[in-house]
Amino acid sequence: MISTLEKVKRLEQYLAVDSSAIDPVLQMAIDKLLARETARLSELKKRLAAQLKEFEEHYALKSADFYTRYEKGEMGDSMDFIEWSATVEMLANAEKQITLLGTASG
Repeated sequence: MISTLEKVKRLEQYLAVDSSAIDPVLQMAIDKLLARETARLSELKKRLAAQLKEFEEHYALKSADFYTRYEKGEMGDSMDFIEWSATVEMLANAEKQITLLGTASG
């Protein structure tokens, strides 16, 4: 079975060889896929931001300050801190992916 990434690579190669193959239906399909993924990531970003807000309110500490201190080993390894750290990283990753998709759709 061919992976999604391999299919995209094949499509990229096909379009690189024959740019006249880009028709409005193909362009619309790609735009919809990019918009759908961006919307999914934006929703994830909202959920992660809400989780960070809960941690910040509970511990009276901004996530950026927490993460800096956590990375330096100053916060300990409680389950809350591990989860908080993972949430910070997941939010940063979602933001990077949204930026990549924005670049790809431009």
